[in-house]
Amino acid sequence: MGRELKRVPMDFDWPMNTPWNGYLNPHYRECQDCDGTGSTLADHRLSDLISFIMLSGDDARKGTCHPYLQVAPLYHTQGKVCGIEMAELTVALAGREPSMLGHDAIDKWTAKRKILQAAGLPEDWGSCSTCGGEGIHPDAKEQYEAWERFEPPTGEGYQIWETVSEGSPISPVFATPEELATHMADTRWGADKGTDYETWLRFINGPGWAPSMVGDAKGLRSGVEAMSET
Repeated sequence: MGRELKRVPMDFDWPMNTPWNGYLNPHYRECQDCDGTGSTLADHRLSDLISFIMLSGDDARKGTCHPYLQVAPLYHTQGKVCGIEMAELTVALAGREPSMLGHDAIDKWTAKRKILQAAGLPEDWGSCSTCGGEGIHPDAKEQYEAWERFEPPTGEGYQIWETVSEGSPISPVFATPEELATHMADTRWGADKGTDYETWLRFINGPGWAPSMVGDAKGLRSGVEAMSET
């Protein structure tokens, strides 16, 4: 999820901030029994509980109590910060230390898998029996899987796309990297705000792809800024 340089025709006229139709499978039809999630309510409940557990571990490391845990109906611990033992538990469940932003979705998935193993349950526990956990209506599955993604046309122009959604242009098409860098340096919103001309030009002439944000030794910053330094 981030920013990507694409070379497209100068007359390419796809609307900005509108996902490219070649990235949207027209045959998608969600499973009505699980609202397209592929999971049962029991699975959702387990995921919610795991999120609270992992959040408790993050709080223990920070020495603060998350607002959720300040108001949740917790008989013994409402509004309190658990000791380092809770952080030890969540690290053990995740199999690794949390990032600077705390335990992420991968950590929660790993914790869930360990809990199911401890309970002696199969890995597909909590999957929707109608769609097999895929979230796609069985009647649409064959066409959905047969569809092939296709890229926008290529050309001499330069354009920046976002990949946070399926993928859409977020700049006009320009004839040169310098023109595109000038335009992007004037961005006043989102993750790109504050990224200067020189950084954009290095990105356009260099890696051409970056995540939206990067957390490193310099703190949380634009992915374009971080990737342009590599």
